[in-house]
Amino acid sequence: MDTASDPRILMAEKCSRELKNILLNSKGVGKEPPKIAEETEKKIIALKYSYLDFESMKPMLEEIKSEMVKLLELLGGKEWTKKVKTRGMDEEKIARIKFCMNIIYNLDSRLKLPPDPAYAVDIRVGEVESVWKHPNADNLKVCNVNVGRVITVITNEPSVKEGDKIPVALLPPAELRGVVSEGMFIFSMQDGSRKEGRIGNLPYLSEEEKNSVRKEVMKYLR
Repeated sequence: MDTASDPRILMAEKCSRELKNILLNSKGVGKEPPKIAEETEKKIIALKYSYLDFESMKPMLEEIKSEMVKLLELLGGKEWTKKVKTRGMDEEKIARIKFCMNIIYNLDSRLKLPPDPAYAVDIRVGEVESVWKHPNADNLKVCNVNVGRVITVITNEPSVKEGDKIPVALLPPAELRGVVSEGMFIFSMQDGSRKEGRIGNLPYLSEEEKNSVRKEVMKYLR
């Protein structure tokens, strides 16, 4: 397996580096979290140059996953986002930590899929729970979307409504006019955007839909 050029591993490597840098430059997280992020980065680099097949790399993947479990506990466990927010961490930084940790933790699941840049990020069936007008942009909507956990997605698609099931790519968070978006709806002109399937599961995607995700992944990896 060409692990050195696999986009799924490259994404995890970049996320581990970003995670380390965020934690190093954040007040109130302590000394241990940046060390764990640095150790995780080393483990992912070792995986990158291992050229192992999936079965052979399982022990390394388990070690990487366990580092994220340790990091979660050090940040404050299941309530870590509330705890770091009280220490002054902003919403975008919290969202980026969450994104990076999920990318690293779920690496083993994505390595079971084809080595396609589209699968360098998590893609889930999402159900729109609520929709409202963006407070600072007339042409944008803010959506709370359940993908197994609730995330915020900002879209310019006017037809999105509560109850819709839509594929969502969990992308690097970005602030759009004061609101942080954690993903992108995946729309297809050919077969529509609404999907059947269990919330949080990987949906079937057309080539057109996968290509929209590939573009965003490659933009991040550049």
